[in-house]
Amino acid sequence: MSKVIKNAVIGVLVAAFLIFAGVMMNKSSKLLEHWAYPTEYNEIVEQKSGEYSVPLSVIYAVIRTESGFDPNAESWVGARGLMQITKDAHDWIDYYRGESTGTWEEIYDPEINIDYGVWLLSYHYEKFGNWETAFAAYNAGPNAVAKWLENPEYSSDGETLYSIPYEETSKYVQKVSAYREGYQKAYGFD
Repeated sequence: MSKVIKNAVIGVLVAAFLIFAGVMMNKSSKLLEHWAYPTEYNEIVEQKSGEYSVPLSVIYAVIRTESGFDPNAESWVGARGLMQITKDAHDWIDYYRGESTGTWEEIYDPEINIDYGVWLLSYHYEKFGNWETAFAAYNAGPNAVAKWLENPEYSSDGETLYSIPYEETSKYVQKVSAYREGYQKAYGFD
């Protein structure tokens, strides 16, 4: 075999190897992204996303932040399930909607919990008009957020929070927002 042909074959093999390695690295990267950003309960999440017009990235980011996808999670204040619904929130949602999707005892059920949580996110978004403020309301309550929006120390336009006085809520909004971006990047969600 001539030296020119030999070099050409080696060149083609090296190029093929580099292409193969690039494809495998890209697949490995996607696998790692999907591992870091799970999409458990996807049938329920997709249904409630459509029903309440809440982006998938928002729902998954809140579930990941609130419970790490543990349907039996319970917080120190008694919030329960995947989306950490409190008894007060459960009862208020039932009252506001004029119906009950499930009892307080059933709130650990992923379908019931996700229904309440996604409905509440939708409510906060409709009330406040942006997701970061809706996340703050989900964590601290809508009354606290409404007061912050009226205070020029926290909001210069009455619509956007530029500063959040509760450290826990500030960190919560940052964390959910970061997870949302991760879900958008990993899956192309809106």
